[in-house]
Amino acid sequence: MSAKNVCARWCKIVILVLSGVWRLKDLVPWGFICGLAAFGMMLLLEQGQLEVRLVAIGQMASAQPHTVLEPLVVRYNPPLQAEIVDYFRPPAHIGAPGNRGWEYNPEPGQPVHASAAGEVVFAGVVVGNRFLTLRHLDGLRTTYGYLAQIQVVEGEMVEAEQLIGTTTGRFFFSVRAGDEYLDPASVLAAGRVRLVA
Repeated sequence: MSAKNVCARWCKIVILVLSGVWRLKDLVPWGFICGLAAFGMMLLLEQGQLEVRLVAIGQMASAQPHTVLEPLVVRYNPPLQAEIVDYFRPPAHIGAPGNRGWEYNPEPGQPVHASAAGEVVFAGVVVGNRFLTLRHLDGLRTTYGYLAQIQVVEGEMVEAEQLIGTTTGRFFFSVRAGDEYLDPASVLAAGRVRLVA
């Protein structure tokens, strides 16, 4: 039964009760009748609201299957095979010296691959150098810097280990969660696990 039909049924019951109470007005004191009518209406309304809620909940339950949280594992792979010459050194504060990622010493023209599947959210030039940023399914962003060529465009979805560019004589790789830079070693080791609906 729909919520509209339930409300209509309870309205008819309330009208019948009130008409019956109105006929008793000459036999019983008016205050008692009003109190009885108000109490009866309160009970009927509570039952009606309860039934409407049950109907609505039943419709929601039948329309939406039960959702279980399943672990989503994003596995990150090294973007290239080359010597790391400078490891992660978090700066003491914004603007302080440090290294927000890893610096590699690759061969010029070496292929760079996506660490994990994701969306290209930036592909362009920063202070004369080509950089590329991917946003992954777990919300992390990886950045690939000092590229000789960029093989993808902003908005493109890329697969894990897909070719995304080539190197110059140096290469930079970083990982961010929001505005916080993470040590790439923390994600390249075994992947990150996050519960998603």
